[in-house]
Amino acid sequence: MKLTALKGKNFIRLKDGLLGLLIIVALILLVLRIQKPGPGNPQPETNQFKSQEGYLAPRFSLRNLKGNLEGLDDHSGKVIVVNFWATWCVPCVREMPSFENLYRRYRSKGLMVLAVSLDKGDTSEIHEFVDKHKLSFPVLLDTEGVAEKLYPSFTIPFTYVIEKQGRVVARVDGAKDWESPETFKAVEHLLKQ
Repeated sequence: MKLTALKGKNFIRLKDGLLGLLIIVALILLVLRIQKPGPGNPQPETNQFKSQEGYLAPRFSLRNLKGNLEGLDDHSGKVIVVNFWATWCVPCVREMPSFENLYRRYRSKGLMVLAVSLDKGDTSEIHEFVDKHKLSFPVLLDTEGVAEKLYPSFTIPFTYVIEKQGRVVARVDGAKDWESPETFKAVEHLLKQ
């Protein structure tokens, strides 16, 4: 009788152990299925236009200070730095000279800086700002918020770096020193690709 009872308990323990093992195997397979792309689990489509790293940069055309339409497509095949700024933004104002120096250093090698002004209304302040700081790169006017909707942010300034094939490779929130050795090294790397 004692032997039968022990066999019963061992059978229950063995059954519980097998059930636990099956649950662990099922969880492992589920995790692997989630991580592995396949017909039932496709990876995100990176050929979509999104303002996120790895995706194609959303296209836009805005008026520049001369009144002409200009956008990303006008500079395809170049590394493009798109900076969103405003004349009333103190960090933006401090950052602009480093963009100018970065642009002058690498423009002949294929770098384009596009400054998208988020100022609304009268554009005279933007013209004065550009003249005062002797900015030579294009300044685009987003008075209607077209580009701002494609590249939403809670901060200002914010900047996107787009590689030659049109994909977003970096986003920088807030002001940055665009003349640092690390920045130069990163830009040179993108220009060589």
